[in-house]
Amino acid sequence: MRIELLLGSTAFWDRLRRDMVGAQRQVWLQTFSFEGDRVGRMLGRALLASPAVDRRLLVDGYSLLYHSDRIIPGPAWLDPELRREFYLTRRWMRRLRAAGVRFRFGNPPGPLPTGVVRRNHKKLAVVDERVSYLGGINFSEHNFAWHDMMLRVESEDLARVLAKDFTESWVGRGVARDVTVGPLRVVSLNGRANARGLLPVLQAIGGARRSIDVVSAYLSHPFTHVLAEARRRGVRIRILTPGENNKPNLACHVEEQANRFGFELYRFAGGMSHMKAMLVDDELLIAGSSNFDFMSYHILEELIVMTRDREVVATFRTRVWEPDLASAERAHGEPCWRTRLGHAQVMAGCALASLLAVR
Repeated sequence: MRIELLLGSTAFWDRLRRDMVGAQRQVWLQTFSFEGDRVGRMLGRALLASPAVDRRLLVDGYSLLYHSDRIIPGPAWLDPELRREFYLTRRWMRRLRAAGVRFRFGNPPGPLPTGVVRRNHKKLAVVDERVSYLGGINFSEHNFAWHDMMLRVESEDLARVLAKDFTESWVGRGVARDVTVGPLRVVSLNGRANARGLLPVLQAIGGARRSIDVVSAYLSHPFTHVLAEARRRGVRIRILTPGENNKPNLACHVEEQANRFGFELYRFAGGMSHMKAMLVDDELLIAGSSNFDFMSYHILEELIVMTRDREVVATFRTRVWEPDLASAERAHGEPCWRTRLGHAQVMAGCALASLLAVR
C-alpha cells in the first residue's frame, strides 16, 4: 500500500488528472459541491478526455441550493455572476451526460427541514479499483483556493471498499461501515446513528495521554466537550483555526470554548483553511471529510480515516501541522458578547440537529 498526503488543490489535481488520463475501466468521483466555474470546467474537460469506460460524477444536492457559499433561492440570485455560474453548471451537466459520463445529484433537497440539511459530505475518487482519494477538497474555485489536503492511496483492497461505498451513495442508500485495510481504518457515516459510528474518534480523544492537535474551521460541540474532558485530565489541546473563517459564528464558538476550557487557540495565517485533521499523542492521525462539528455528529454522511502509520503521521506533522502552527498567531482573546453570541448560535444549531437526527 502506498499512501500520499497531497497538500493543496494543485498537488491533488495534478495527481488526480494523471490518474484519470491513465484510467481504463473506471473513474468514479464524489463531491459535496460542483460548480461551473474554472475548477468545474477543468474537471469536466478531464472527464471528457478520460478513456475510462465507466465515468461517473456524483454531486450532493447541496449544489442545487448553494453556489460559492451563497444561497441560490434568495437575494444572491440578483447577482448576474451567480446566475451565470448556475447556468454554466447545468450546461456542463448536460454536456457530460451527452458524452457518456454518468452525472447524478445525490440527496435532492426535499420540502421538510430534514430534506434540506441531510447532506452527503463525502469527497471521494476511485480509479480502476486501484487508486483512491479521500479528504476534504471540493470541486469549486473557492474551495480550490482554500488550504486543504487529500490522501491518495494505491491499494486494490481499499479501492474495492470505497467503490462499494460509492455505489451505495450513488443509489441513495448509504451504509455505515468500519473497515480496516492495512494501516488505515476507514469509518463511513451514513447520516443515521452517527454518534455510534463516531465512537472510534471519541474513544481516541478519550484515550489521549499527552496531546491532541486539531485543525478545523468548524470544530464544535460535542467534540469540544470531549476535548474539554481530555483537557481536565491534563492533556494539552491545541486548535488551529482559520484566520479568515467563512462561518464567523463557529469561529466565535471555538474561541469561547477555548477561553472556557483552556485550549490553546491559534489562527492560521494563510487565510481560509478548510483542513480537517486531528493528531492524538503524535501517534494517531484522524482525517477525512468530517469537520468534527455538530453536523457531522448528528446528520451528515462522512468518510473518516484513522491511521498510526508512522510515515503518514510524520508527513502530516512536518508538512502540515508544524509549518502551519509556526506561522499562526496565538489567540489571547477574552470572552465577550461576540463570542458568547456565536457560541449560543452554534449550541442552538446543535440542539436542532439533534432533533432532526435519525437514530
